[in-house]
Amino acid sequence: MAGLIKAKVPQAEVTGFVGRRSSFEVTVNETVIHSKLERGGFPEFTEVVEIVAAAEAGGSIKKVDKVQSSCTVL
Repeated sequence: MAGLIKAKVPQAEVTGFVGRRSSFEVTVNETVIHSKLERGGFPEFTEVVEIVAAAEAGGSIKKVDKVQSSCTVL
């Protein structure tokens, strides 16, 4: 997902860290837009990219609507 974000918004700062087991959260400008623990799955990566691009352009930050039905993280 970091590569997709950087391709669309090159100036975005994308960081990550190890959290609780089974957790996966996405935060944009200190606003949590997705929590795997709350939603039960990973976000649709393309929607995350759209939200980041909108925030960079000065738009409002919204939460992710779509959750992937399956995902393999390597």
